[in-house]
Amino acid sequence: MKLASLVLFLCLTAPTLAPAQDTEFTNNTETVVVQTEAKVVLTAPSEACIGELVRLDATDSVADSVRWWLVPQSCPDFEVYDAGRKAVFSARAAGEYVFIVAVAKDSTVDVLRHVLTVKGPPPVPTTDSLAQLIPYWNWSEGLPKDECLKLADCFEKIAYRADELKTPEDWLKTTSETTREVLGDRIDAWKPMLNKIGANMKKRAETGALTSPEEHRKAWLEVAEGLRKC
Repeated sequence: MKLASLVLFLCLTAPTLAPAQDTEFTNNTETVVVQTEAKVVLTAPSEACIGELVRLDATDSVADSVRWWLVPQSCPDFEVYDAGRKAVFSARAAGEYVFIVAVAKDSTVDVLRHVLTVKGPPPVPTTDSLAQLIPYWNWSEGLPKDECLKLADCFEKIAYRADELKTPEDWLKTTSETTREVLGDRIDAWKPMLNKIGANMKKRAETGALTSPEEHRKAWLEVAEGLRKC
């Protein structure tokens, strides 16, 4: 249902609309203002991943009744509960989903349109570039963005120490120590990702593509770039 049609529907089915005003009650020195105009107040994310449970909360709305519409309407995993005040949704495909929430109170109505963008997995990388592989791996790992950015800064700072890190052992030792310091007790959650990065580095070293400080510098910057894309 288009938004214009929805508003017309509400106008035809609701009582005659009149300009709503706040009502003030004075009790000695305290003035209490009661909201009499319908208003949608929605708490909901703007982005989600396929299969993620999305919670939409209109509990704070000023309303006697609440109605929801979802576009496209064919989505089966959408449920409204708590007298229309809350809803849950899960997408099976990437794309944009539009939630229309309409509320009515006395002779007033309010309508809100909320767009949720659902992301799908990134394309499968066709190279061994860690700048592409890391965000692809993180689709399943789900490591937090703030931690990814902290670790990206860590790898970038190490990359610019190429003048003092002369051997592969120097690079590995410095990276291991710094990574543990940055991640702290989150290091175990990062082990699957770090192991994949390590395997990629090992393969390069075995083929002679990761021996010099300059090759290490470029590889570490690749890791930083990939982490920032997560």
